[in-house]
Amino acid sequence: MKEEIPSVQSVHVMARLWRRLPVIVRAIIIGELVVSIGATLPELAIVVNLKTSPQIPWLLLATAFWPWLFWWYLSGEGWPKSTSEMRRRDLRGGPLSSKVWRWAIVAGASGILCTIGLAFVLARLANVPRDAFKAPVDFSVYPRLTVIAALLAISATAGVVEEAGFRSFMLSPIQRRHGWSIAILITGLMFFLDHHLSHAYATFAFLPFFLAISAVHGLLVRFTGSIRPSAVLHGVADFCVVPVTYGLVGSFSVSPVWETGFDRNFIIYLAVMLIFGVAAVAAFVRLAHLSVKT
Repeated sequence: MKEEIPSVQSVHVMARLWRRLPVIVRAIIIGELVVSIGATLPELAIVVNLKTSPQIPWLLLATAFWPWLFWWYLSGEGWPKSTSEMRRRDLRGGPLSSKVWRWAIVAGASGILCTIGLAFVLARLANVPRDAFKAPVDFSVYPRLTVIAALLAISATAGVVEEAGFRSFMLSPIQRRHGWSIAILITGLMFFLDHHLSHAYATFAFLPFFLAISAVHGLLVRFTGSIRPSAVLHGVADFCVVPVTYGLVGSFSVSPVWETGFDRNFIIYLAVMLIFGVAAVAAFVRLAHLSVKT
């Protein structure tokens, strides 16, 4: 018993120190842990599959179960029971009515398309090399089916894991203490910082994009009370956009606009940003009205 007392005391001391940390700091730590833990297994499966048996895309089966298990645990199931209610509450993973779903998809998709237009505009202003957007591995040497499976795994994982980390476990505690505006801003800054440290293209010129996309997802959570629409839209958007940025499908220019002038592609990017930006505002207003009624 004498040997156990110091250890119990240490746990209590650590718990007290943890509770004394500012809510924002605690939320950032927990959110980043959720993202790090959630991304580890799919990333490992992809690497092992590509290195050992690229002809057989077993990574998709291996990672298909993981988002479900991850969601199951974060929604309050499993051990320890003492954290079940906290996990369920902070995940914000509840179901939605069909009407809210429809407007959430319209608002979220419009907002994401607007931010994608913004991203391509910023790519012409950021003056970063095209290689900054290249894939971390050379997908051209692998079978097409395996590449598609890897992209599906990457996108599905990002949708579930990143939304759970940033728009659930990071955003929820900050929102309760400091309100929605501060919570969306902090999660947006952390979303940018994570990509800034891991992606060569994510220079500070792309900060407006990460703040904008975080605002879209944050507002979806605010007006629906759930991260389900954000998780779905995030995954679909990544699956559509990542192959383009990696150079696997189509191409896009990063030539500085001050060298090329306002060419056709740049005007299209601006038009997409403006048109879908207006559509997103209208759809979010409608979604906000639905949330007030419910």
